[in-house]
Amino acid sequence: MKEQELYLLITRYLSNQTSTEENEELADWIAADKRNEQTFEEVKRVWLGHKRPVDTESLRALAKLHAKISLDERKSGFLKIRLYDIYSLSAAALIILLVAGWFTYRQLSMPVQLEYQTVTTLSGQKKQFTLEDGTRVMLGPESTFSYPGSLKKGRRTVSIDGEAYFEVSKKPHQPFIVQTSSLTVQVLGTHFNINAGKNHTLSTVSLLEGKVKVKVREQVNEDYLLKPGEELSFNRVNHQIFQRSLDSASVLGWLNNILIFKNEELGLVVPRIEKMYGVRIILGDQATADTRLYAKFDNLPVSEVMKSICSSGMLTYRQDGNKIYINLKAEKKKDKHNH
Repeated sequence: MKEQELYLLITRYLSNQTSTEENEELADWIAADKRNEQTFEEVKRVWLGHKRPVDTESLRALAKLHAKISLDERKSGFLKIRLYDIYSLSAAALIILLVAGWFTYRQLSMPVQLEYQTVTTLSGQKKQFTLEDGTRVMLGPESTFSYPGSLKKGRRTVSIDGEAYFEVSKKPHQPFIVQTSSLTVQVLGTHFNINAGKNHTLSTVSLLEGKVKVKVREQVNEDYLLKPGEELSFNRVNHQIFQRSLDSASVLGWLNNILIFKNEELGLVVPRIEKMYGVRIILGDQATADTRLYAKFDNLPVSEVMKSICSSGMLTYRQDGNKIYINLKAEKKKDKHNH
């Protein structure tokens, strides 16, 4: 049964105009689902709210019309309209008006559902695109970005799981809001980077241009304002917050396949290498993971990166398809063990 036919049946039932078969059909429909019962009660409430106390006057007017029609009928013998037909037409017209009003009520009371689009990237993959409002987005490897199909009205709210760089179009009356698993970032028009995967320990917002307001979801009443050249990091494990100056070369290196390591442990930088090149790196042991790196790799193939990492003579590697195995050389293991 179509929705419009259903509402017409309900309103006819409420006006005592349904047959026994129709009453049974309506009862079966109501009993079939709890939501059907709720719909019936809502239509009933709208129907009762629209019943007017002028029905008696209307009936008197119809009676006068019937008397005139009866007189004309007796005179001419052509016009034959029964008062019952007029009542039925009036009731039908009222039902149609109420059904139309009910449809309008439903449309106005239903919340607007935005359709969201999703863009995802694999390891070793980046995607660049422009949103409807002119905002440019560069999505990093192993990331997911969701945004509404329309950004013309109200707040421009998007979400990111992973890393992305934004150049937000300036619309003073339409804040641009980026949501992550632990942070909410609000901007009007600016350039900034977000690295906030839901499985990452750190969620970081880095501001290159403009101004942003960052809210940590765990702190309902606290906002953090960033100036250009600053970044904020939230540690999901110990709940610490760091606000400091940023290194733009390190922050934006991934845009141009640049890796910068400043005295960092190999075990901590491996995920960045894996994401950029789409490989899987297996470290031999904890001693290998603890090896520190100080290097910059500017858009080099992964084989060159591995050769450079092992050029100090402490490490060795081998590649088997998509997997790369890195180990300490045997004599270096002995030295570390002796120390």
